[in-house]
Amino acid sequence: MKRIPLLLSTFLLGAFSVGAADEDIAKLESSAKTWVEAFNGGDAQAIAALFVPRGELVLASGELVIGRPEIEEHYKAVLEDEGRPQAALEAGSIRFLTDALALEDGTVHLTEADGEISSHFYTAVHAKQNDGSWLLASVRDQSGDHALPSEKLLALEWLVGDWLIQTDSSDTWISFSWSEDGPYIDAKAVTETPDGPATAATMRIGWNEREESFHSWGFDAEGGFTQSAWSEKGEGEWLLRTEGVTARGEKNVATQIIARNGAGESFDWSKRDQVIGGVVQPDRDLKVLQRPPQPVASTTESE
Repeated sequence: MKRIPLLLSTFLLGAFSVGAADEDIAKLESSAKTWVEAFNGGDAQAIAALFVPRGELVLASGELVIGRPEIEEHYKAVLEDEGRPQAALEAGSIRFLTDALALEDGTVHLTEADGEISSHFYTAVHAKQNDGSWLLASVRDQSGDHALPSEKLLALEWLVGDWLIQTDSSDTWISFSWSEDGPYIDAKAVTETPDGPATAATMRIGWNEREESFHSWGFDAEGGFTQSAWSEKGEGEWLLRTEGVTARGEKNVATQIIARNGAGESFDWSKRDQVIGGVVQPDRDLKVLQRPPQPVASTTESE
C-alpha cells in the first residue's frame, strides 16, 4: 500500500484530445505542477498568479471568489495553518474545446498530517493567452469526498507491523498487516499465559463509507465476536463503540480508546464501561509496544 505522491501532479496523457499540441499539453502539465508546489509550499500568491486577472474560483459550498486578489486572500486563509494538508492532482481528462480553450476534469487528493486522505473532484477551464501560455479562467470544486477506502485506511498505516502487550499475567503478540482480500487492515493476536494454553483472536479494520468512519470486526478463538464503530477524538486518537456476543451468548458492550504515542512507537489501548452478560467488568489500560523487526539469520560458508 503506497501513499499518493505529494509533490507531483499526475496527468493521464491518454485522456487528452486527439490532435492536441504537445507543447500545450506540456504547458498545462507545468501549470498543474506549479499549483501543487505552491499549495504545498503555502504560496497563495503563486496560486493566484495561475488565474487570469478576473478568474473565478467556485467553492464546494457554492461561494464564488472572483479576481486574483480575492483568490490570493482565499488561499492565504487556507494555507496559513502549518498543519495544512499536502496536495496532489490527478487530471482525468482534458478536452480542447477550441484552440484557446481547454476543459479539465480531475481529482485533488489532500493528505492530512496524520495520513488521512480526502479526495474531491474539480473542473477547470484553461484559457490560452496571446503569448502562448495558459491561465485558469475558472475552477469549480465539487463537494463530496471521493477517496477510496484504501486511501482512507492510510490514516491507520502506522498500525501495520508487530506489537506486544505485557501484563503481570500474560503476553499478547499482535501483528497488523494489509489484507490480501481487499481494502482492509487485518490483525492477529496470540495471548500466552504461564498456566494455560495460548489463545488467539483476529480483527479486521475497514472504512464505512455510509458513516464516513472506520469500522472493525473482532473474533475470538472460542466463537465470540464484536464489532466497533470508530470516531476520531483528536490527532492520533480514536474512540471505539464496541458491541458483540460472547461464545456463551452473553451481550458484550464496551468503550475503547486507542491513542497513538509520538511517531507510533507505541499506543495506549484502554477499555472502559465494559458489561458482559449484565456484569460490569473492570476498566483496563494497556500499553502496546512496537516490536523491532526480527533479525535475519545469515550464514557464511567456509571452504
